Amino acid sequence: MKNKRRKGESVTVHNNKVPWHIWLVGLLFLFIYGYGIYDYFMMLGLNSAYYNSNNFGEAVYEYFADYPIVPLVFWTINVFSGLIASILLLFRTRWAMWAALISAISMLCLQVLTFSFINRWNVLGPWISLFDITLLLMTFSLFYYCRRLLKRGVLQ
Repeated sequence: MKNKRRKGESVTVHNNKVPWHIWLVGLLFLFIYGYGIYDYFMMLGLNSAYYNSNNFGEAVYEYFADYPIVPLVFWTINVFSGLIASILLLFRTRWAMWAALISAISMLCLQVLTFSFINRWNVLGPWISLFDITLLLMTFSLFYYCRRLLKRGVLQ
């Protein structure tokens, strides 16, 4: 919605056209964080069938069997705010930007803690670690994307 002033009047112009890419980005992140929540419950639930199907060894099982509370809080905030951000993006609300920022910052804190103090790289291996770093960059990109849409008036 944009406001244009003519001779002291305020005229409201509605911009109802939704860019096609908002659906692509929203659905992509809905899938990513939807699966992230599934992974969250399977890993913390210590589901042995899930661990076996993903070829996780005993070290990964033990890593999550005694997972500290602080990284757990950051992980929880990350996956749920990421899912909320993608849903809010599909509804074109300005709160999507803030949810994406919360998700990105919590994921950054999680990765700094776990790579620095809990030996994440060695336990989970380079493939999962690099995948998680890529997700961090994608989540920050989601925040910037939402911010750009907000400035353009697409998000209300």
